[in-house]
Amino acid sequence: MTRFKSLFFSISALALSACGATQSTGVAKRAQEFENWPAMQAFAANRAASTAPRSNRDIFTEFLDLSFSLESGQRIPRLTRFEGPITVAFAQPVKPVTSRDMDKLLSRLRNEANMDISRISDPENANIVVETMPKAELQRTAPSAACIVVPRVSSWAEFRKFRRNRLTDWSSLERRKRAMIFMPEDISAQDARDCLHEELAQALGPLNDLYRLPDSVYNDDNFHIVLTAYDMMILRAYYAPEIRNGMARHEVAAVLPRILARVNPAGNSVPARGLELTRRDWINAIESGLSVNATDAARMKSADKAVRIAKQAGYTDHRLGFSYFARARVSISGNPERAAADFARAYAIFNKLFGSNDIHTAQAALQMASLSISAGRYDSALDFINEAIPPAKNAQNGRLLFSLLAMKAEVVAQLGDPDASAALRREAVAWGRYGIVPPAEIADRLQIIAKLKPGSPA
Repeated sequence: MTRFKSLFFSISALALSACGATQSTGVAKRAQEFENWPAMQAFAANRAASTAPRSNRDIFTEFLDLSFSLESGQRIPRLTRFEGPITVAFAQPVKPVTSRDMDKLLSRLRNEANMDISRISDPENANIVVETMPKAELQRTAPSAACIVVPRVSSWAEFRKFRRNRLTDWSSLERRKRAMIFMPEDISAQDARDCLHEELAQALGPLNDLYRLPDSVYNDDNFHIVLTAYDMMILRAYYAPEIRNGMARHEVAAVLPRILARVNPAGNSVPARGLELTRRDWINAIESGLSVNATDAARMKSADKAVRIAKQAGYTDHRLGFSYFARARVSISGNPERAAADFARAYAIFNKLFGSNDIHTAQAALQMASLSISAGRYDSALDFINEAIPPAKNAQNGRLLFSLLAMKAEVVAQLGDPDASAALRREAVAWGRYGIVPPAEIADRLQIIAKLKPGSPA
């Protein structure tokens, strides 16, 4: 129901060398290079990249767990959804890139989830309305959320008035008629798009998130930031004709096998993985460890606990890799050696599970490249970077692309090709304009990346 602020994705983990904030002469020159910044890069409205085949026996349980619980663990007594054509509108004008991203998303929902959904200009009569406001205003009411979706209300003022009222309680719905998505206006184009994907998906369909899902936006680990092929399949099943408003869990369970056989025929012959339910104490430890409001000591204690619980629970899947990845992010400033070891563990786990062409592996590969640059192992860094660029593009992560390309520019410069380095840096900035805001932050990140190499001033 909310898109949580994520500590370890809010800024790329490139600071293992513990750089200071003093800008070097070389970085100042780079800032001058971009007085005429390259145009913003943006992603095409491509169909989601295919994911590994999934067993319908696994999806059966996942669908029910997604649809009949809230993220808090509260049970939902009945399934609800919109009936008939669904309309979406913005409450006020938005940036052109956000408007285009909305149109791309709606096109995908029509083509991949088979949904009758369209955009209209009249927010008064739309089923789902997106309202934007300054980030500070949103966070005064919802401090832990990057954006939120709420049923029944028609404005931010109305939500604030009734936010502790049953009116905004998803579990009290009989059917869905109206929902509001609230998101900041002063965020990057990528963050705005990510909010649209996650909050619109939950306004339309399941309201829960499950950490055990490796290939879904319905997961608070935030590796996937646009709707995946799995997500589109879930929404297609959610709006299957066999499912009606008001159905209880056992009623949906009775019709779900034939729905999944139709929307995911390959899943009938795939063996089930049967991943264990995610323990609540692990979830609490992860969320506490990544909290932007906790002290460093408290975050480190929670991150340690998350790794310990993952081992005790016998997780051998992506949740173990995520536990190490999260602890590495928390450890960077205080214990860089431990962070390096944990990033290496996370990379090994993700690569074994998913291979190199996956966003989990790509995020870990970024950190491995950072470590390689800091040690002067430029060939190794290039291998990690080149491996990670295709999955970053497939996952439509402009922020990650910026970091990878900016790092590649530094490596290529060190290997003696300044022209190629300059071209890569301009391409990085173009993606940075999509994934990062404001421009000063792009310059700051370029500075951090420039200081990764051995012998750079700290």
